[in-house]
Amino acid sequence: KGYYAAFALNLNSTIDLLIRALSDAKRLGFHHAVCGDFNIHLDQFYPIFFNQPQIASKRTHRLFNFLLSNGYIDFTPVNFSSASLGTFHRADIISRIDYIWSCPLFKRFLLTSVIFDVIIPSQWDDFSVHIDNLCNISPTVFASWHINRMCEYLHTNIIAGANVVLPARTVGNDHTPKLPKDLETLIQHYHFLNRVLHFIKLLRKYPHTLSSSHDRKWSGYLIRLNSIFILYNSTLSTIPVLPLSLFSCRTDNFNNLFQTLSHASKLLRGLHLLKEKEFQDSSIKAHLETRDQNFDTDISSFINSALSRSRHRIVLDRVFVDHPTTPQLLTDPKDVSDAVVNHFQHAVPIKSTPPSHISALPDRWCSAYSPMDSVSPDIYNALLSPPSLEEWLSTVFSMPNGKAPGPSMITYEMLKHLGPTTNSLLLLLIRFH
Repeated sequence: KGYYAAFALNLNSTIDLLIRALSDAKRLGFHHAVCGDFNIHLDQFYPIFFNQPQIASKRTHRLFNFLLSNGYIDFTPVNFSSASLGTFHRADIISRIDYIWSCPLFKRFLLTSVIFDVIIPSQWDDFSVHIDNLCNISPTVFASWHINRMCEYLHTNIIAGANVVLPARTVGNDHTPKLPKDLETLIQHYHFLNRVLHFIKLLRKYPHTLSSSHDRKWSGYLIRLNSIFILYNSTLSTIPVLPLSLFSCRTDNFNNLFQTLSHASKLLRGLHLLKEKEFQDSSIKAHLETRDQNFDTDISSFINSALSRSRHRIVLDRVFVDHPTTPQLLTDPKDVSDAVVNHFQHAVPIKSTPPSHISALPDRWCSAYSPMDSVSPDIYNALLSPPSLEEWLSTVFSMPNGKAPGPSMITYEMLKHLGPTTNSLLLLLIRFH
């Protein structure tokens, strides 16, 4: 009880402080966003917000009530795969997700996130090889750098390799998932193929500009193109054979390569139109079935949908404190919330005081919190020793998959699939002191 009371007090103080900071930022016209892992099922809070406003404005709900009431937009990365991702949508609920709430002043394109998803083993193998080729610096030289330069070098190359090899998509705070995963992936591959086609088209027009930088870029394109051709082999009938180097295409001014990629682009475009038509038909059918089902089982939802009704709320906006000598009417939302919290915190007084030492606890809890005799205190002696490569890899591979990567955009899966060269450089960074 003592621990929970202290935690609740700190939590309420933090929420109050955060709401004041957000109010000041909004009043002064600052662009801002709220980021964090709020440990709440947000989809369960929305019904409270719309239907029980008197509860939505109380205690820990106050923060979400403030954000929703002041036009903040919650940005939630959405997972379309069948894999279990702990920080994404799964089974129609949101569990332990990293939220980003953007203020109304933010433009839509300013808040985006790149999601790497549905990656096959061969793509991870290509990723490992590609990253090792990029990280070709000598370990001795790398170890002599400043730690910031070491971090920037590894981060730049890992993200560059991920962008070249791994399938990805960018979502923003206005993103609404409307397409099934296979169709979205198809569109993504089709757009990528067209970008490469434009790249070759420019070389056809200006062949004298061909350089080694074009060839290095082509080597990255080649990995993903081959993966696309294998994925859509049934549509392409035969897998096109692409040159390993662009310099070999100068003899016919890139004509053969351009025609190969152009033909593949047309076939993927046809498959895209077909899949899109199938999805539209299935969506129309699903909405019709939902409408018919609501007519039979939920007539209220059917009528609200048919008449485009909007929700109306009744907000409890005042509290009367019936004090024997100084009665008071509270109208400020914060005062109303604080009065309710204060009431429930002191309605049942805590008679006991927290113990000052573990030995003062009852035997049941004293034994639970006392150090274990079976665990040697010497295990703490090596805590500050630099880890070995085996210890580092063991730690990395013990991390869960499917977690939100944070601002670096480097996921645990990427760290697990680094090649030996990159892992040796990363260990130098980990052991840096």
